Amino acid sequence: MIISPKLALTWLKEGNEAYMISEKNHLGDISKEKRLHTHRHGQNPYAVIVTCSDSRVIPESIFMAGIGDLFVIRLAGNVVADFGMGSIEYAVDHLNCKLIVVMGHTMCGAIHSAIADSHSNFISSIIKEIQSAIGEETDNTKAAKLNVFNTIEKIKSSEIIQENTKNGLKIVGAMYHTHSGFVEFYK
Repeated sequence: MIISPKLALTWLKEGNEAYMISEKNHLGDISKEKRLHTHRHGQNPYAVIVTCSDSRVIPESIFMAGIGDLFVIRLAGNVVADFGMGSIEYAVDHLNCKLIVVMGHTMCGAIHSAIADSHSNFISSIIKEIQSAIGEETDNTKAAKLNVFNTIEKIKSSEIIQENTKNGLKIVGAMYHTHSGFVEFYK
């Protein structure tokens, strides 16, 4: 089903209207008071989530989190480059986040494209990054896991991350299973 831009914009506006008058929903505290508190006093997220841009992968919903709970970085294939690394470093160094979760997911289109060697234009840099992580792996879920660990290694290469790891920062990998909603955490 193709949704027209006009209908999509209407849905977004209606959703925002409902959000503005809500106190709580299944995600956590999204009240006006919480918005004002975080506006005045800043954010205090308890975790950094690095994940895919896939519309089925919604960290705030998956972890039932509210405003200010998660610092989320999303890019197709949950890869990180300079801007993503800068965002992670900011969350760790300035917001004092002590947990980074790199979360891949099953049935990832970016992983599929990397396995199929199918790409063009700007997506090619993402695909090449994933291909360097997965090698010859052709199973989507196994490749997604390899990609998670590759992203973790990239994050660990940061001097800021290394210093904060000495002070209790933890980095874990995870896989979101799109068929069940279960998040499998890796050791």
